[in-house]
Amino acid sequence: MCGIAGILKLSAKEIHLPSVIHQMTDAIKHRGPDDEGFVLFNKEESVTAGSKDTQATAWNREFNYSPKESIENLNNDCSLAFGHRRLSVIDLSEYAHQPMCNNDADVWITLNGEIYNYIEIQNELKDKGHHFISQSDTEVLLKAYEVWGFDCLNHLNGMFSFVIYDKKKNILFGARDRFGVKPLYYYKDENVFAFASEHKALLKIPDINTGVNESAVFEHLFLNLVELEAESFFKNIFELLPAHSFIFDINTGSFTINKYYQLDYNTQKTSFDEQSFVDLVNNTKKLMYDAVDIRLRSDIPIGFCLSGGLDSSSIVCMASDINNKKAVNNLGEHLTAFTATNQLKETNEEAWAEMVVDKTGANWIKASCTADDMMKELENIIYHQDIPLLSTSTYAQYKVMQAAGQSGIHILIDGQGGDELFAGYAPFFSAYYAELIQAMDLSSFINEIKNIDNSPTTIEVFIKSLFKSGIDKVLSTGISKKYFSHLFKGETSYLNEDFLNKYQHKIKFAGDYKITGVNKLLHYFFTQHYLKNLLRWEDRCSMAFSVESRTPFSDDIKLIEYLFSIPSAYKIHNGWSKYLLRTSMNGILPDAIKNRKDKMGFSTPQYLWLKEINQQMKQKIIELKGDDKLVDADKLINDWDMIFSNPTDKRQDFAFKYMNYLIWKKIFF
Repeated sequence: MCGIAGILKLSAKEIHLPSVIHQMTDAIKHRGPDDEGFVLFNKEESVTAGSKDTQATAWNREFNYSPKESIENLNNDCSLAFGHRRLSVIDLSEYAHQPMCNNDADVWITLNGEIYNYIEIQNELKDKGHHFISQSDTEVLLKAYEVWGFDCLNHLNGMFSFVIYDKKKNILFGARDRFGVKPLYYYKDENVFAFASEHKALLKIPDINTGVNESAVFEHLFLNLVELEAESFFKNIFELLPAHSFIFDINTGSFTINKYYQLDYNTQKTSFDEQSFVDLVNNTKKLMYDAVDIRLRSDIPIGFCLSGGLDSSSIVCMASDINNKKAVNNLGEHLTAFTATNQLKETNEEAWAEMVVDKTGANWIKASCTADDMMKELENIIYHQDIPLLSTSTYAQYKVMQAAGQSGIHILIDGQGGDELFAGYAPFFSAYYAELIQAMDLSSFINEIKNIDNSPTTIEVFIKSLFKSGIDKVLSTGISKKYFSHLFKGETSYLNEDFLNKYQHKIKFAGDYKITGVNKLLHYFFTQHYLKNLLRWEDRCSMAFSVESRTPFSDDIKLIEYLFSIPSAYKIHNGWSKYLLRTSMNGILPDAIKNRKDKMGFSTPQYLWLKEINQQMKQKIIELKGDDKLVDADKLINDWDMIFSNPTDKRQDFAFKYMNYLIWKKIFF
């Protein structure tokens, strides 16, 4: 896990690339504290460089990518620079230093992520006659590009973002993993093209043309969503979307983006069959074990996030089972698990997590979360996220990663993606009911409704979804979305009129509930902004403490493609969400967790906390609001006591988000 950066000059404007690339990597030092490297190119040659943070044994070695010069001493005779910050995870030696090149030094790479099947690819390439000087997955990817070109992406099982400079073709080739586990952002104007793992690195570019992207702010404040589009909170800084690659042709200046992968899904209307289900369960269980097992590859210790929910508990129990059978060196005799705890019984999952600890004998470290501590940490969290927070759950995740870093554990395996893979959210039930009705399978529909008590949804939620869909149909006739917003969303009155008018076309009431079919909705969650944004929060929380987060349910391609090939009837059954996962974990998970009906995730007592800190929030908004033109902060402050007199007033969420937005502006502008 690492941080990557690069910058290409496109004009004669004076830009001192050695100092700029160094500032860019310094901005993301937290992503890679173990090593730092650079390579700078001009028309004639390349120069490898290091800094005070470069691994001592990497200097002046026999391999081509070994640092030879200090970055501080280089002149500006270059047009392209790559930088890298390394968190050493696989092959801790200097031979895994980056940026890395091939034997001829005409193909260079800077990589962030893990190619989990690197051993299998390496063996395949060795059979083709290729030799390796390291045991790193980076070198495997580099040679895979040499052998398969752009098609190397189709051979990878893992999480990654990388950029390659191919000197012979004189192109930059960049790519991001299929589902967005690892980030990659880019910026382009008439003077430079640049890329980096985080926005803050790109902000180091001299005279960068950026600012607040009001469209993204509207999505954050009003739609409770982030990064719906490629352009980020920072104007003119764009995200390379998951499953996409780019080519920058340096000769012509052309920049093209290509979608290299499309996840298919089963649309077949099939009734539940017991014998078929037995086979599906056996296959799913094997693939889950394989996905966890391959993510145990590491040269440093590995720990686990443990919320007490189905997903993380399944992973911990499977890893414990694997460790008992073959004694994985980097796990130790007992697994180490980390759990976020809080003071409210209804949102504290400590008792559930303890069941898994009792079953596996794991070493258990609890991260205590409080409202006061959240306020103290908030500015640092937002700095690392590069965007304002949506909810307090990100803070809880942050505390888990902090506990891991402080414990010396720099890899955590987490259950992120389980809901989107196995159907764990309430909207999946509405999608399934609609699918059954559309197929005229009334007996199955009646059976599901009869067993609705097993699910995290209710009849009321289903009726509410139909009501929301009806509103969206009315809105399609041209009736003002703004009018309905004032009726159903109290925070509407705090948005300034011009701001609301400009972006009201983005408003939707039905949202996910409009999609018919479980697999279709799962596909939407998995490939659009939902999973990507959860992975984004996790990446920044973990990397703030130089912790690599591994998510088998979010990026194991064999498991994911198999699950999406299975008909809907096997994913929700007899009112149970995640029916395949639950059944696959028979005898592995504690029964009480396997049969959990509630849905919590990284739960926090948000309204209790906001009540506790509401005066601090109020003062922070008064302090930072300035001449903000998007929100009527004075009206919000005037209504403050009324808003916080109601324990569940949704406008409290708006106030929290608005405060975070103002803190974000203070940090970056």
